[in-house]
Amino acid sequence: MLFPLDVPLPDHGPVLSLPDLVVFDLVGVLVPERPRLASCLAAALAAADIPVEDEDLAEIITQPIRPGISRLVSRRLRLSPEVSRPLVKVIAEDFNERVLQSLQTFPHIKLQPGAEILLNELAADGIHIGIDSELDGALATALIRRAGWAGTGLLEAVVGSDEVLAPRPGPGQIEEIRRRCGLQSDATVVKVVGTPSDAQAALAARCTTVYSLSPEPIVGPTAVADLGDLAERILARDLI
Repeated sequence: MLFPLDVPLPDHGPVLSLPDLVVFDLVGVLVPERPRLASCLAAALAAADIPVEDEDLAEIITQPIRPGISRLVSRRLRLSPEVSRPLVKVIAEDFNERVLQSLQTFPHIKLQPGAEILLNELAADGIHIGIDSELDGALATALIRRAGWAGTGLLEAVVGSDEVLAPRPGPGQIEEIRRRCGLQSDATVVKVVGTPSDAQAALAARCTTVYSLSPEPIVGPTAVADLGDLAERILARDLI
C-alpha cells in the first residue's frame, strides 16, 4: 500500500530489540540444586577433618567452589599456600566425585519451572544461549545432561569456573561464552544471575542488561519473579 507524502504512516508501536546473547547462571537460575551441592561439600570437608558451619557452606556454594574451599582452609587451618594447595585439590576433587555419585544415585534433578520453554523460545528467535557456573565445567555439564539439554543444540556455550583465569566475580566466564558464540565485544548480552558474585561478574563483563532471579535481593540487577516474568521482559510475550 502506498501512502501520500502528507499522510503519516501508521504507528505499529516500538520495535522489540532482541539481545544477541543470554547467559544464565546454571545452579542459581535454571537448576536450583544448591542443597545437593551443600550436602556433598559438607561431606568432602568432613572427610578432610575441616570444621565447617552452615554459613561457610552457603558462602562457598554461591561462588567458584575451589577458591571458596581454599579460603575456608586458610581461615580454619592457617596453613601456608604450599601446604594448603594439595589439600584444597583433594577436597575439591572429592566434592566433584560426590556430586557425580549423587547424580547417579538420585538422577532426578530440580528444574526451574518454565526453563525448557524459555530456552526453546530464545533459540527459536536466533538468540545465543550461554551457561556459566560456580562449578567446574565437568560438573556443570553433568547437571545439564541430567536436565536433558545435552545434545539438543539449545546451549551454545557452557563455561565452568575452572576454565578461565578470571572466573566470578571476574568477567572471564561471560567473555569466554561470548567468544565461543562468535560474538564481538559490542554484542548485546543479557545476564540472568542468582548470586551477588554472579552479578559482580556481569558488571565486570559490561553486560547490557542484568536480571536477578534469587530469593534474596541482590543490589544492582533488575529482579524478576520467575522465568515467565523474564520471558516477558526479554521477548515481550508471555510464554509460561
